[in-house]
Amino acid sequence: MKALRLFPKMVIVVGIAFAVAGLVVAGAGIYIQNFVTGQLAAQEITTPEDASIPNTPVNNMATALSMANIIQHHAAASGNNLTYAQMGRFAVASGDPAGTNKAEDALKDASGKPVANQARNTQLTAASLVTALSLSAMAIGASYGAIALGIAFVALGLVIAGLGYALLGLITPAVAQRFGLHPVA
Repeated sequence: MKALRLFPKMVIVVGIAFAVAGLVVAGAGIYIQNFVTGQLAAQEITTPEDASIPNTPVNNMATALSMANIIQHHAAASGNNLTYAQMGRFAVASGDPAGTNKAEDALKDASGKPVANQARNTQLTAASLVTALSLSAMAIGASYGAIALGIAFVALGLVIAGLGYALLGLITPAVAQRFGLHPVA
């Protein structure tokens, strides 16, 4: 009879473990969401007027993606739709954002050194900002998934633990009587 009671008790323990794991996962999701949105807010970024969400502080997933999109749009416009990899390291006399990688063809400064291609530097900065904002939005989205998964684990754990108690009640008259259960004959 003792071995028969062990299974429902193990089911209860598994249910409690699921519920505790769910609380930990949901808590981690809430922490990550608060951390990332706090970091975004601390930067005090406001979307420009021509963004999809204009004149709004960047502190959530939607505004981070809006800001990333408008940065990418502005960078593409300033670089004639060339990417960082398509631009040369050095500026050319014509001002073409494509620039050149050949120092001998580059625009020279007063000391005779090649001048850096500012359009390429702008693309690099834009790519870094777009990546950071996109990763922030992705982290916020993942935190929402973790919160939902944690809640699901808590619910599953409660159901499993409840089934364990029901099984225990079916085989233990004292438990059945305490919960008002009547074993099926």
